[in-house]
Amino acid sequence: MKALKTILEVLVIGYVVFTVLLLATVLNENTIFDIQTEEQVLQLYKAIVAVGGVLMLAKLLVTRLYVADLKYEQHLSQLKINELKADLYEKRQAFRSNSYKQREEEPEIEYLKQA
Repeated sequence: MKALKTILEVLVIGYVVFTVLLLATVLNENTIFDIQTEEQVLQLYKAIVAVGGVLMLAKLLVTRLYVADLKYEQHLSQLKINELKADLYEKRQAFRSNSYKQREEEPEIEYLKQA
């Protein structure tokens, strides 16, 4: 997912740079696209706007999917942390319970040793 997001971001940056250069007349659309009439220039700009809209929509969708994936991974990690905390709590309780039992048994053992 991250690779797709990165590729799409590179495409968007390339599109923006190309469009800025084209609109700033650094690039001439007549020589690049072999345009002869004003109607073809208008069609070119309409196509550029359409491609830009599709790229931005795709970028939005991929970004949302990426964020949703990150949130899901965070949720799974939080569940694992909670599970480990529960295991640790159970082990501590068992240890405390065993320590308490050993303390109760120690006086009896000492009494038996003295007798």
